Amino acid sequence: VNDDDDDDDDMAALSVGQGEEGQLPEERWASVREVELEVVVAQRHLELACSQFRRQVPFLHHVLSVAFADLPTSKSALKAMKRRQVFVNGNMASEHDSPAPKVGDVLRALVGGVEAPPADVRLRLTKWNERSMRPEAKLRVLAMDEAAGWAVVNKPAGMHCSPCEFNAALLTFEAYLPALVPPPTEAMPGRGVKVCHRLDFRVCGPVVVASSQEMMRRIKRLFEERRVAKEYRAIICGKIGEVGTKLVVAEPLDGMAAESRVEVLQVVPCPHFGHLTEVALHPVTGRHQQLRRHCAEGLGAPIVNDEPAMFEKASQAWFQREQRPMPKALRRGGGQLFLQAVHIQLPATKTTASRDSAASGESSR
Repeated sequence: VNDDDDDDDDMAALSVGQGEEGQLPEERWASVREVELEVVVAQRHLELACSQFRRQVPFLHHVLSVAFADLPTSKSALKAMKRRQVFVNGNMASEHDSPAPKVGDVLRALVGGVEAPPADVRLRLTKWNERSMRPEAKLRVLAMDEAAGWAVVNKPAGMHCSPCEFNAALLTFEAYLPALVPPPTEAMPGRGVKVCHRLDFRVCGPVVVASSQEMMRRIKRLFEERRVAKEYRAIICGKIGEVGTKLVVAEPLDGMAAESRVEVLQVVPCPHFGHLTEVALHPVTGRHQQLRRHCAEGLGAPIVNDEPAMFEKASQAWFQREQRPMPKALRRGGGQLFLQAVHIQLPATKTTASRDSAASGESSR
């Protein structure tokens, strides 16, 4: 794995360890304390809240988001209220429909508190990384800007990005991050290190994470504006073209527009499927399971070791191309999904210009 510069990679790897005072990243997170901020409400706060949120009568959380730089959205203000961290004239305000304050009222907010990392996160990180010597199977930092508060971290396959109803008892990728990425040194920390986007449970590769509130907002905005370039590699069943063939799959998914760009990199014979094809995949949009579904439903060429349902969805397009029925799904190479994120690139900003903005992961299948 490299960041286009071996020396820069060495520095990134070193920066994951102990800080200047010998503290590990998770110890530095444990030392982050809440900061109390205070603002006296002025007429301009109320006018800006009405204008920004297009309301004739704003609520308290609208005013908070324009009064406090560290609560820049109404959602972040509502979360602070829910955590009982907001006070108006000394009285706690935690209800989502709390009315807007009056001119002269004193707003007080506690910001900067963090969620405590698991007590044994360092031990569990070590045990996970000892499971395999393959670089793509390890939790590790690929690039990091500690000052601004963002990093690119490799997510192994077989791990959910963040908590959900299916993995409440498991340690997720996000839960390991405090042991890898320390708090920002020149920005207000968030509630912890959070993922800015997601990879499927069965997919490994680089994931952009943020440890500061400001970088989380900026990076998420880049994803929403489709200014982040991503590349995946996959091995698919069958032959969709000769080496160098480029295709665009633009079939809607779940009623929403979706687009993936495909390039054939290599074609080899296979006794079961006839051929296997290595492809580079570039998602233009980011729908749920987009690449897997576009390979199966759009190309009629499911990814090796994908779920049987994907092979069923691919059967019609496969028959049209191959003029024979879709072969039965067959597990190969230990059953891992032959899909991996290999490259992600963010446009340079004031906070990222000091480092190459691309981070890539390489592996063998």
